[in-house]
Amino acid sequence: MTSYRALITRAALESSESVLILGAGGGLAPAATAIARAVGAAPYVTSSSMAKIARAREHGAVDGVLYTSDDWVAHARSMSPHGEGYDVVLDAVGTWNDSLQVLRPGGRLVVLGASRAHKASLHARSFYFGQYSLLGTTMGSPADFSGLMSLVTEGRLAAPIVDSTYPLHAAAAAHRHLEGGGAYGKIVLTTV
Repeated sequence: MTSYRALITRAALESSESVLILGAGGGLAPAATAIARAVGAAPYVTSSSMAKIARAREHGAVDGVLYTSDDWVAHARSMSPHGEGYDVVLDAVGTWNDSLQVLRPGGRLVVLGASRAHKASLHARSFYFGQYSLLGTTMGSPADFSGLMSLVTEGRLAAPIVDSTYPLHAAAAAHRHLEGGGAYGKIVLTTV
């Protein structure tokens, strides 16, 4: 629902558009990739792992780039449609300056996290000359949930990808797995 709100409600992502999703793994990015595909948009990803980029491609991403390379911004921009930048960038890590550099003029930056950076400094002139939109978002509303469920009932969106399942008493181990950065998809805790 968080991905739906970010892409559909806040960014108004449309079928003819492209989106760069920062961080291919975890629970958010695979859902965002699936939602972008469900509405007909072209999702691209970043990751620190070629294996995660490969998984993202298997699950609908057009392509991906390693954000650990020094030239990842230029590489990501060059792989965007027509090399002009993305319509939307979904930034859950807090790297706004890099995100703005891969947007097309007039593009939308949707921010919903700060796992790598808690502060951002923007160059005012390049921001307003780029005519960018900066959109903050958090978890979804009942209307977002309804919209998400419509994609599911129409058969355009499958169940979320589950990386692993842990019993509730092993929540600490699940959290260590999450913090380790190796997950691709949701980590589920069960009471059974």
